[in-house]
Amino acid sequence: MADRRALAQGGVRAIGGLVGVGIAAVVIAGATLLPLSGFAIDAPSKTVHPVPADQQRVCPGPVLALAADAGQASQPSALGQSTAVYGTDGPATQTRNLKPDASTDSADQSPLALTAATPQGATRPPLFAGAQVQSVASPDLAGLAAASCAEASADSWLVAGATTLGQTSLVLLSNPTSVDATVNLDIYTETGRVAAPGATGIVVPAGAQKVVPLAGLAPSATAPVVHVTTTGGAVVATMQQSFEQGIDPRGVELAGATGAPSRVQTIPGVAIASLAAITAAQSAESVSVEFPTVRIFVPGTQDAQITIGAVGEAGTAAGNSLAQTVKAGNVAEIPLDHLKDGYFTVTVRSSVPVVAAVRTSTIGAKTRDFAWFASTPPITDSQLVAVPPGPAPRLHFANGGDKDAKVKIQPASGKPIALTVPAEGGANAAVPTGRYTITGGDGLEVSVSLQADGQASAFAVSPAGPLASAIEVYPH
Repeated sequence: MADRRALAQGGVRAIGGLVGVGIAAVVIAGATLLPLSGFAIDAPSKTVHPVPADQQRVCPGPVLALAADAGQASQPSALGQSTAVYGTDGPATQTRNLKPDASTDSADQSPLALTAATPQGATRPPLFAGAQVQSVASPDLAGLAAASCAEASADSWLVAGATTLGQTSLVLLSNPTSVDATVNLDIYTETGRVAAPGATGIVVPAGAQKVVPLAGLAPSATAPVVHVTTTGGAVVATMQQSFEQGIDPRGVELAGATGAPSRVQTIPGVAIASLAAITAAQSAESVSVEFPTVRIFVPGTQDAQITIGAVGEAGTAAGNSLAQTVKAGNVAEIPLDHLKDGYFTVTVRSSVPVVAAVRTSTIGAKTRDFAWFASTPPITDSQLVAVPPGPAPRLHFANGGDKDAKVKIQPASGKPIALTVPAEGGANAAVPTGRYTITGGDGLEVSVSLQADGQASAFAVSPAGPLASAIEVYPH
């Protein structure tokens, strides 16, 4: 009897245990599956707005000539001096001369470093811009050369220059920083990469400019592209190219850095002039006169499938697109021989990232010249542009979007200029020398051209680099 009672009690306890386990399982499942009211504690933080650093720009300085002194055949010397226009929409700009590679008679004959400080308490840096121009007329070198005063960078691309017969190209490396910069030049041509031991470990002292003749590194190069990288300080890299045919000077240009490798490169404001005279000279002379040409380099390991389109700034398509394959690691030049005289936006689309620029020539009644047009990233909604004194200056706008852009060009004094830039097209405005604030141009590519009979030059307008952005701080 006792055994039966014990068994009965044990069975009850077992059943109770099973029921308890079941209830616990239901509770756990409910806690896991049923939504609970949200409860979270955000980490305390504070948004800090740092004071933007001072802005710097560097104007490359006057056009240089080699062998001006027979005793120093490889030493560059300045030919006259350039004229710069610069300023901000805020406080005055501070200027200082960088030490040139060669001694000169005047401090004005050297690269010019510009600095704009952000006023105390300001939430944004001032708009800042500068540009220079020089007209050269000597027995050995002549032409018009304009350039933007650019920000120093640790990585830039020069798509310009040549070292074939009659061509002289100099790489100008300007270091506005307070520390020395060690520069490496990776040089590529139509035959691939150039093995040049002297192209690495180039020391550019703080506050100085170094001049590197390209012919000493890449002789007989028809289409060089130079990748400039630095450690330590940053530099502004510029390519000075001049051309002499026989004993006659045929132009000079200062070409700034082009856009970083990308699958789409937009080159605004390409000015083409005197094509009839160029065609006649091409057939009559033993040394060819170049047609408008796109220079393209593929820095990767895959060949690029290239499509080149050109649209006139009136918004009308200018001929058919050009398609071509460019080998990886090689530089190619593709002529734009289907265009007519006028202003164009040239767009290079590629299956892989490339760098690109356009070269044009002009023949006047007495003189000849050429110009390089670089690709450029789009500007922001507010941009300051400096237009140096020169022949027939124009502001050019390219609009790759699907909507028309309404742009206002406000001079430092005077009435603003209203300009409509059509979707997938371009437009330009003639402007006198001075500084202009551009609003409504967010996403547009901009350049400045200068052109006269037998003279041409151009430079891209680049947006300012980021100086300071808000930082979210999480204290411990």
